[in-house]
Amino acid sequence: MTARLYPAYVYSRSQQAGVVAAENHLALTNPTGSGKVILLGGVFVSQVAAGAVAVTDPLRGWLATSVSGGTLEAASTIGKFRSTLADPAAQIRIDGVTATLGAPWFNSPPLLSTGAASGTFVHQVPAALPGGGSITLYPGESTVLRTESGDTDQRFNLSIAWLEVG
Repeated sequence: MTARLYPAYVYSRSQQAGVVAAENHLALTNPTGSGKVILLGGVFVSQVAAGAVAVTDPLRGWLATSVSGGTLEAASTIGKFRSTLADPAAQIRIDGVTATLGAPWFNSPPLLSTGAASGTFVHQVPAALPGGGSITLYPGESTVLRTESGDTDQRFNLSIAWLEVG
């Protein structure tokens, strides 16, 4: 049996500041016309607090469409699992992203603190089920990492990994 290696990528952002209002912190989009299918590998979330944080809303992952706005990250900010890979078809958007949200698919608990503090763990969110496959993004589909409310003392470390097939 020959193992097939698909192009695999990871995007990682550190110290993403929290905001008081609802915020789409990061979107991974399979652009319309890409000719690719994106298979999510997982999301990794950790948090620190620069001061007291009492917000109880989790960071959530959502399925989404019609993603636009924000800052489109350069392909050079996306890690390739093998240096010989082409740049990804996927797009990463941050800061001020708008989206039409579908169903949520994960919750990452908030860090509550009375002062500056570190999170005690990295929340590893798998995106696949044995025998069921991965969460799949077809062209025009996205996943968005979002908080409904927050605190400016929150700092999120966010990473997302995926494969591109096609």
